[in-house]
Amino acid sequence: MDRWSLDGRVAIARGTEGFSGGLSWRQDGAHADIEIRGPLGGTALSIEVDGARMSVADGRGASLDGDAALEFLTSELGAPLPVGQLRFWLVGVSAPDAPQLESIGTDGRLATLEQLGWRVRYLRYQSVSGIALPARMEIESEGMRMRLAIANWTLAP
Repeated sequence: MDRWSLDGRVAIARGTEGFSGGLSWRQDGAHADIEIRGPLGGTALSIEVDGARMSVADGRGASLDGDAALEFLTSELGAPLPVGQLRFWLVGVSAPDAPQLESIGTDGRLATLEQLGWRVRYLRYQSVSGIALPARMEIESEGMRMRLAIANWTLAP
C-alpha cells in the first residue's frame, strides 16, 4: 500500500514523562506528512518525510531539516523515531529493509513484530474496504513507548 492516510490518537511515554494528542498521517509513496496535535488541538509537531530526507516544524513555527530534525525528534521523544519503518508498521507489515521477528495471532493476522530494536504489538484490527488494518497498537523500544488508536483510514483507489 503506497497511498493511504489515517487519523487517530497517539500517546507517547518515556520514563515518567509523556504526552498524548491527535495524529494525522498522509502517505504517498516515499513521501509522508505527519501531524501530531496537542491535547487541545493545536499542532505540536509537523513532520515531513521524503525518502531519506526529513524536516520537522514545531507549533511555534521553528523548522529543522535532516540530522537536526532527527536529533530534535530524538530529544523530544526519548528515542530515535523510526519514521521510515513506521509507514510499514502502521499498515501491519514489517519494513522490507531490515531483519524482523514476527508472530501471527490465532486470527491469522500479525500479532507482534520485532524490528530494529522496536517491538510492535497489534492489539486490534478493523476492516477498511475489505482489508484488515490496525486499529490499536503499541510500539516500544528501550526508553520509549507509543500507543496508537486509529479512528479512520482512507485508502487511495
